[in-house]
Amino acid sequence: MALLYVLPAFVLVVVSALRQARARVQTQRLLQELEQAHRQLADDAIRLEELTRAAERQRMARELHDTLAQGLAGLILQLEAVKAHLVAGREERALEIVIQAMGRARTSLATARSAIDDLRTETMTPTDLQHALEEETLRFTAATGIPCTTQFSSLAPVPEAFGESIMRSVAEGLLNIARHAQASQVWVCVAQRDQELAIEVRDNGRGFNPTAVAQQGHYGLPGLRERARLLDGQFALLTAPGEGTTLRFLLPATRRGDIR
Repeated sequence: MALLYVLPAFVLVVVSALRQARARVQTQRLLQELEQAHRQLADDAIRLEELTRAAERQRMARELHDTLAQGLAGLILQLEAVKAHLVAGREERALEIVIQAMGRARTSLATARSAIDDLRTETMTPTDLQHALEEETLRFTAATGIPCTTQFSSLAPVPEAFGESIMRSVAEGLLNIARHAQASQVWVCVAQRDQELAIEVRDNGRGFNPTAVAQQGHYGLPGLRERARLLDGQFALLTAPGEGTTLRFLLPATRRGDIR
């Protein structure tokens, strides 16, 4: 009889012990899963930080290339032109280019400071964009002596960052022409067609093999492709030895957001 009273209590103790054991096992499993999730989150945070840093480095590289590098390269071209005029005894023309170079230096400094401070205004009017492009082509002609024909039609207001990207793309194209093309004529055309903005920088120079240049890792052309991609647009390079070069951008006329 005593056994009949003890047995149920024993069963209850065993069942309780089993439940507690299962609870401990489940708790340990949940803790392990929580630790694993924590480690995964930590790893994801590290990868996200690395990607953010890489994107920021790329952005900074573009900003430095588009402001300081282009500005200094343009100044070098102007100083080389000054030297040539001084050697030929054309002091007045040399002085004119020196004055232009001083203006370019100030502009480059202001642009670099703006990039560093990330100062933005909301829009760039068609007149502002056209004036900026015309100023860039005039500086190019003054520094190189190469005539540059411009054509602008049906431009609409664009975000300032978008306009800056157009400016820098054209400036990079002109810089490549000055360095490599050996051209006697350059054309810069910007036109808006429906919802697409077409920008073209063309020269009648010696042209080149685009595959060979790509293998050399020249920064300018990859940078132009990257800028077109960031603008949700397309970049085309049309060239061949002895046939001149055309840089063509097809960009959406409206932007979903700002470009940095």
